[in-house]
Amino acid sequence: MSKRKELSYKWVIIGGGVIISLYFVMRLLLLGGVETSIVASFGPEKGGLVLAGIVAFVSYFVGGILIGIFSPGETVKEPALATFMAILPNAMHTILWHLQYSYPLGGALVGLATTFVIGILMAVAGAWIGEKVQGRTVEKLREDGELPPPKPSNDSN
Repeated sequence: MSKRKELSYKWVIIGGGVIISLYFVMRLLLLGGVETSIVASFGPEKGGLVLAGIVAFVSYFVGGILIGIFSPGETVKEPALATFMAILPNAMHTILWHLQYSYPLGGALVGLATTFVIGILMAVAGAWIGEKVQGRTVEKLREDGELPPPKPSNDSN
């Protein structure tokens, strides 16, 4: 019988930090000439979508891979929740901005819903690849019951 692994809040928080950090690193790398040349090449509307796609890919997908590689055990729920945690501040800012300037929320809400769905899917796909790269660890073998649990230490300090 398989034992369900509990959610690691530590890795949700670490994952959120990784995704947010990758987002800001990508925004900094794309500043200036790179961003301008992409927008000029594809036009203002398509160029903005290309930039968003590049930043999203690195932030969510690569972030998911990193979480999958470095977190112990089976990790699929943590990157999804970390993505939600990373997107939430941007979503709140967007909604407040629209309310402050009396812009209609319809398009923004569709965009935010799309961001949540695509971001979570990218992070989970990245985590799955990260798990495959990580391979079969001792913790995973113990979770699957293929290895006995660790012996308790006799440390009486």
